[in-house]
Parts: sequence; C-alpha cells; structure tokens
Amino acid sequence: MEQKAKWTPLVVWSTVGSTMGAAVPCGYCMAIINNPAVHMRAWCAETLLLRYQLVLTPRQLETLWALIVSIYLIGGILGSACAGWAANRFGRRGCFLLSGSLLLLAALGFVSCRWLQSVELLLLSRFIVGFGAGLITTGVPMYHTEIAATSQRGALGSACSVGYCSGVVVAQICSMESLLGSEDHWHLALSFYVVFMAICYAPYRFYAESPKWLFIVKRRQEEALQMLERLRGGDSGLDLELQSMEQEAASKYSTRSLGDVLTDPKLLMPLILFCSYQAGQQLTGCSAIFYYSVFIFRSSGSSASVAELLSLCAGNVNLATALLGPWLMARFNRRTLMLISTSCCALLMFGFCLCAEFGHLLHWLIYGTVACLFLYLIAFQLALGPMPPFIGSELFEVSSRSVANSLGNQVGWSCNFIVGFLFPVMHSLIGSWIFLCFSIFGWLLFLLTKFYLPETRGVEVSVVAKLTSHGFRSKVL
Repeated sequence: MEQKAKWTPLVVWSTVGSTMGAAVPCGYCMAIINNPAVHMRAWCAETLLLRYQLVLTPRQLETLWALIVSIYLIGGILGSACAGWAANRFGRRGCFLLSGSLLLLAALGFVSCRWLQSVELLLLSRFIVGFGAGLITTGVPMYHTEIAATSQRGALGSACSVGYCSGVVVAQICSMESLLGSEDHWHLALSFYVVFMAICYAPYRFYAESPKWLFIVKRRQEEALQMLERLRGGDSGLDLELQSMEQEAASKYSTRSLGDVLTDPKLLMPLILFCSYQAGQQLTGCSAIFYYSVFIFRSSGSSASVAELLSLCAGNVNLATALLGPWLMARFNRRTLMLISTSCCALLMFGFCLCAEFGHLLHWLIYGTVACLFLYLIAFQLALGPMPPFIGSELFEVSSRSVANSLGNQVGWSCNFIVGFLFPVMHSLIGSWIFLCFSIFGWLLFLLTKFYLPETRGVEVSVVAKLTSHGFRSKVL
C-alpha cells in the first residue's frame, strides 16, 4: 500500500524555487518572441543596413527571423545532449545552477544587443538561453522526482510543466504592446525573466540535493541519509527508500554511458516509451498551436483582433488546466490518464481538421475549430503535457536515468524544431489536413500506451524496470 509522505518545507521550497527560477523562464523565453516580432524584424533590417550597408529582401529577412526563432530550439537540442553529463557531474541541484548561469548570461545579451546594435549578439543570446532551457527540461523534472517520496512523484514531477505553462502566459502578457512589447522596449521584454531568477536563485544554497544522486552516483551514503531525513521530516519510514537505493547502488554501474543504455535490451521498451512521449508531446499538435495560434485562428476565418484574443485565451486555458496536473498525477493512475489524454487529443485534432477544412462552406464551423482547440488543450494537460518530462524518472533506474532523460529530451527538442519549421510549409501544401497527421500520432501513442506502458504511480522503479525488461514481449497488465 502506498504510504503518504510529509510535505516538508524543504520539499516544497526546493520544488517551488526551482520551478519558478528555471521552468518559468524556460516557457517565457519560448513565447516572448511572438508579439514583438514586427518591431524586432524592423530593428534587424535597420541595424544590418547601418552597420554593414546590407539591404535585406523580404525573403532574406524572413530567413533571418526564422533563424532567430529556431536557434533557441537548436540550443535546446544541444543543451539536452549535455544535460545527462552535467546532472551526473555537478549533481541535480548543480545542473539547476549551471542552467541559471546560462540564462543570466543570455539576459545580459538581450539587454545589450540593442545598445550595441548587434544582431549577432541577439542570435548568440537566443542560442545560449536555448542551451540553458535544454538543461532545465532534462534536469529539473529529474531533480523533482528524486527529492520526492514515492507518493509525491507525480505531483512534483508535473511541477515543471506547470512552470513552463506559467512562463508562456507571463510572456504573452509582458509582450503586449502597451507593456514591454513596444518598439522601444522589446529588448527589455526578452530579459524580464531575470526577475523570477533573482527571487528564486538567491536562496539557492538552501535547496535540497538529490539523495539518490548522493547515494548511488557519488557513494556518499551518510550525506544522502541526512538529506533524506531532512526531506521526509525525520528518520521514520525510510526503510523502503533506503532499501531501494541500496539495491540500485549494488549494481555494477553507478552511472551508465549512452552506448550502455542503447545496447542494453532490457532498456529497449523504456527508451521507446520515453522517446515516444517526448516526441508525441510535440507531434500531436501542441507546438504548432503555440507557435502559430494566431495564424491558425485567422486561417479558420477569425479576424486579426479576434485571433489575437483567442490566442491569449488559449494560453490561459492551457495554464488553468496545467495547474490541475499535480493533483491529477497524485490521485489517478498514469496509464488511465495517458489513455484518455492521447485518445481525446487524437479525436479533437481530427475534429479541428474537418472544421477548419470545411469552415468556408459552413460558417458556423468556425466555432467548432475554437471549441476543438480549447478542448484539445484541456485533454493535452491531462497527461501529454505533464507526464513526458518526468515519466523517464519512473521508467529508468538512477544509473541510466540521466543519459536516458538526456536522450529523450533531445528527441523532444528535435521534434519541436521540426514542427516549428515544417508546419507553415506543410500547411501551405496540404492546408488543414496537416492536423490529420497530428491526430494519427495521437492514436499511435494511444496504442503504445495501451499495450506497453506499465502503471508507475506508487511503484518502485526497480519493479517497473522488470515489467518492461523484455522489449515488445513485455507483459505490463
């Protein structure tokens, strides 16, 4: 029977601080560049003309803008690739500090690029903040699940998703023309996330370190025990956690390389599950919605002002539903939530496809597109939103967890990049039928979940590892 653990001040403070200081800026930097795009493009064209006497054609300016947007994602891919090494080398908390240093460096670049009249510095800062975000999306969910007791894993693991959604909404508000999204202040909007960092990184030394990292990776058992007692509010009821860590520490591996993880047949199914969920989070349509929400609504027949309002409403609906994530993860089984989420997302993307494609024939179908999209966001946040960041920590033991999380997040960032780049091209070629592709990916995830995802809520990782150790012959029911 699953025991309820205490919500000690150290657990709460470490989770809230790392979420606000890292996950919120990560979501903020993803979304902040949308509203001031017109002013930023004009500044880039003017700056290149003044500094290099270079006159950009509209097509060249579009290419430059695409690079400014996408270089964040390229940084995220590379950051995820380094996150496994950083999390093992510096610790989970140390990886959090490293990512914060990169985000601070990028903020200085954002503020300075306009004063120095440097488009190159803007590009470099976007790459650096993306690299830091790659470390965050891999390291922070792993940190949260490792300081959590078994009964707290779902609630703490989904905190990163809540922070990310919060950052998106804060960015949408801050980048409004009447606030920081104007021609004179867009560079301040890009760096405003340092306010959250200043508040949350100041007490960094008081945050907990992962007891599992201390015990299994660094072999500092006494220090790990002390940290575990502080996290749980005493030394009672720690036998099961200590036994689990001792079993993992007894393995011949304290940490495993990428080659070890990829060639171990027992890790085949966990890798497929984790990478599929990371990819599916992007390929089921959510990234396209947040990159091109205004464009999608306008293509469906809404006016420009209505499309902007609907885009802001979509961000708020996404955040409101994401706030339920910790409660849902703590009280309902992972399999059940993922089956509901993937099937509903697939159905709603199919409905959106039909409504958008035939909206010009029946005007009232415009309302159907709005309804399908908003319901999709709710269904997405049932599981597809909050689960992929932390499910790897419930599928992999500590020795292979850092590398596996790093690999899965590289897949996620790569698919994010693919959707961001290819969606407008594919939409111009096949129109709203592109949403049918998102629906198909949703059904594929539904089938994968139904046949191969074991229930991980309240189950020790060593038990989950045995259930998935036989690849496609695994019996998880």
